[in-house]
Amino acid sequence: MTTATADQVFRFGGFTLDLAMGTLRGVNEPLFLRPKAYALLSHLARNMGRVVPKSELMDVVWPGVYVTEDSLTQSVREIRKVLGEDMVRTVPKRGYMLAAEAEAAPEIGSQPIVAVVRFRNESGDPADEAMVDGFAEDIINGVARFGTLTVLARNSSFSFSSFGRAEWPQIRARIGADYLVEGSLRRQGEHVVVAVSLVDIATASQLWGDRYQSQGAGLFAIEREIVEQIVSRLVTRVTNAGLEHAARKPVTSLAAYELLLRGFALLRDPAQTDQRGAEALFEAAIAKDPNYGLAYSYLALARSLDGEFGRASDAVLENARDLADKGLALSPDQPTGHRVQSLIRLYMRDHEAAEHHMRIALQLNPYDADSIEQMGMLLTMRGRPLEALTWLARGIRIDPLHPHWYQFDRALALYMMGEYRQAAEALELATRPAPWIRTRLAACYAQMGEMEKARRQIALIEEGDPFSPLDYALRGVPFECSADAEHLAEGVRIALGEVGPEAPQSTTTMI
Repeated sequence: MTTATADQVFRFGGFTLDLAMGTLRGVNEPLFLRPKAYALLSHLARNMGRVVPKSELMDVVWPGVYVTEDSLTQSVREIRKVLGEDMVRTVPKRGYMLAAEAEAAPEIGSQPIVAVVRFRNESGDPADEAMVDGFAEDIINGVARFGTLTVLARNSSFSFSSFGRAEWPQIRARIGADYLVEGSLRRQGEHVVVAVSLVDIATASQLWGDRYQSQGAGLFAIEREIVEQIVSRLVTRVTNAGLEHAARKPVTSLAAYELLLRGFALLRDPAQTDQRGAEALFEAAIAKDPNYGLAYSYLALARSLDGEFGRASDAVLENARDLADKGLALSPDQPTGHRVQSLIRLYMRDHEAAEHHMRIALQLNPYDADSIEQMGMLLTMRGRPLEALTWLARGIRIDPLHPHWYQFDRALALYMMGEYRQAAEALELATRPAPWIRTRLAACYAQMGEMEKARRQIALIEEGDPFSPLDYALRGVPFECSADAEHLAEGVRIALGEVGPEAPQSTTTMI
């Protein structure tokens, strides 16, 4: 029998039974069974190819409850109605058997399994139970939107409401989770305090914990804001834990998912974006699983970064667009695919299509800090820097460990608003002062009248790179409006000494 994701996914006869997600799918649509029939099918799938005695099925599906054989027969009848008469075979005087051979699943790697257990109601008020459970359920739904983690459905996760360290191995054995999210909620009027922690069951250690408090807004707004922060940070921590695990293995032994993680980490490295190394890892992931849509999306992202941030050739961008299209065709509901396609379309100066894909990405996953930040960058390119700053601030707030480009994009929005000093301060956070970063920084200094600093940045570019700062300002940044490109070019011309500096402008704090 071939299964995937720690014996949680079974594929047979064109059907997919995902015990982790609590779903059953046909070729093109979800299918539905009542709980007892679903539990019966789950046990038959776990024992595919074996005749399962009726007594065993009744003990598993109706534990501790006396039922007649009619209940079993009714559940079998329901399964046959959904899957077809021939899928469940009756073996006279012995029991039942799932009469399909398991299908090999695409090898996408050891995607981690997360269980969000029922939160504790610290206030003790029974009236708060629905809100406490709803809070944990929102976290389940939010984490599931990323598509890079397997999140157990509520009925599995909530079977545990309180537990101690000694029970962790039991939980892992029972529901197959690698990580547990536990927490508590206390409400006093509209004041809410939420504590949450992430537990690695295998090592019996807490990987992360935090505490959140309301700011006096309405309860719905409080819950939405706290859940947004928890979900983003939780996914980051689980992903980092998976990366640490993958980093201890040789590349040749990594599964497709782990190869993807390694490549993604290279693109986010604040000291050095290793585009070529990332491309090789994404290509290796595709070689392991040719139907891995997310790997095509990330390969497209790596290719689009050729020449760094908007300076790739038309041929390279067209290739990246085609890869992104394939990624979306294989995984149409994956928000990352739309986010990558948005960036490529932006670099191709198709601003309307870029915003279209960005809106879809945010609809599919409104919790993803990278998508929130990228919307801010896109709005700057479309000439709406004030609106952009709101999105950028939100992305930074929910991901305090954000990658380096968040500040670079924020700096450009500030520059467009005339907030040159704040823009320079954001750019000075760079640990890798590439020529395009020095160009933006030189423009900021020049606009402030700090010519010595501006000329120093230009000189550092000219010492070791044939890069043209003015050409970059005019054609390297994908502005929709030529006036915005001229604004950046104005600062560069001043720094180059082609025009005289004006008196430094006073700035105010915008955000």
